[in-house]
Amino acid sequence: MKKRTMPRFSLLFLCTAMLAFNACKKKDTANPDQANTNKYVNDWIYANMKDYYYWTSSIPANPDRTKAPDDFFYGLLKNPDDPYSWIENNFEELLASLSGVQKEAGYGYTLFLHNQNTLLGAQVTYVKKGSPAEIAGLKRGDMFFRINGQDFPYSEANGGQQINAFLSALRENHTINVQQYFLSAAGEDSLGAARSLSLNTVVFAENPVYLDTVYTIEGKQIGYFMYNFFSPDKGDSTNAYDNAVDAVFARFKTAGVQHLILDLRYNPGGDQVSTINLGSQIVKNYADKKLFFRREYNTLLTTEFTRDYGADFFNMYFTPEAGNIGNSLQDLVLLTSSETASASELIINGLKPYMPVYIIGDTTAGKNVGSTTLYEENDRRNKWGMQPIITKAFNSLGQSDYGLTGFYPDQWFFESFNLGVLGDTREPLLNLALKKIVGAQWGRMAPPAPGSRTKVKKVGSSNMSRAFYQKMFERLPARRP
Repeated sequence: MKKRTMPRFSLLFLCTAMLAFNACKKKDTANPDQANTNKYVNDWIYANMKDYYYWTSSIPANPDRTKAPDDFFYGLLKNPDDPYSWIENNFEELLASLSGVQKEAGYGYTLFLHNQNTLLGAQVTYVKKGSPAEIAGLKRGDMFFRINGQDFPYSEANGGQQINAFLSALRENHTINVQQYFLSAAGEDSLGAARSLSLNTVVFAENPVYLDTVYTIEGKQIGYFMYNFFSPDKGDSTNAYDNAVDAVFARFKTAGVQHLILDLRYNPGGDQVSTINLGSQIVKNYADKKLFFRREYNTLLTTEFTRDYGADFFNMYFTPEAGNIGNSLQDLVLLTSSETASASELIINGLKPYMPVYIIGDTTAGKNVGSTTLYEENDRRNKWGMQPIITKAFNSLGQSDYGLTGFYPDQWFFESFNLGVLGDTREPLLNLALKKIVGAQWGRMAPPAPGSRTKVKKVGSSNMSRAFYQKMFERLPARRP
């Protein structure tokens, strides 16, 4: 059996939509052969959930094992505590998606309501490098209201299913008419000329290392790093993405960076290994066995891991990194949104005991639990893979309360339709961070791009279709007999 772990965080209304996405189909189990197949898979699900699930004591004693496996799995979860665990019918696709490999056109977007909150629309937040979307000329800030000429209605009663339909349409080849948002000279919300784009979807491996640069402003060396999910590589065991993070911080160190802006606004979580790697580039006063976070499991796993690996197994430490700039940092500013979740929040929680962390943006999602991947690699009768919650994370001070509320920003800012250009010093969130570091006088000299006049009602994002949406996962050692 293969295993892997990941905690994921989420706002309630987004979790509801995600659960609908994961479990919207019902299977017909009237066929005896199908019922036997279901029971075979469900026996495996039940045995592993009893062993690994964080809330194992809440699992029903005698569930109906003839149900479809996804229905059976979701019936075992502890509600409302667990909107995070999920299951998929193909473990290979699950593993690929956890590394950022999935079928897509290659762009992130926010979902919003228009037409008096009755229709769904989308605005592009970033375009992935080397993707079909980039090749086709899609830009950050582009808006579209139909997919393949079709409107997508929205209602409070059926919002989850309607959002899922929108997300599903964009996972296939699609044509959209896009218009770039801008503010007119009179300060009115405006849209540019429509451009028709036909976008192909491909199996695409996104690199999470999106943007890094060093600004020299008022004599200050300021590093800016936009990182969009946590993964060491695309699933090929090369550590290419973690190595790219190392290279970014090596450049920051060479440039004498003393102020760091870490942009996690679109980062929904990911792999614990990469979380430790990033945190270790930033922490002050690195020392051997400096505690990043501690993991808590159910009683069975706690007993087994203590017996087999010792009490220190539960402690995750910062690692020695040549590019660490912690002792040079005078400011650490994080840019966040409601999409900032799980592994991203672990960065905040793990660094706070050791250094000031100033947050600009929106309240983070609020998820302090993590999951692991369970599957049978060589069982032709069972191709399912599941991602149950198995652990909770605590920082070196024993704190884990952000699972209830998320992290509130020190300075609130909600992205409007007028997004600005990522990396441009007038981009609103980056501009606020630079003003915090350099001072208000520079802020007056380089004002941010103005916000839109229309209040944006956001109801979701492209991250909702990603396997690591609001999750952090870890890799467990083998359990001994």
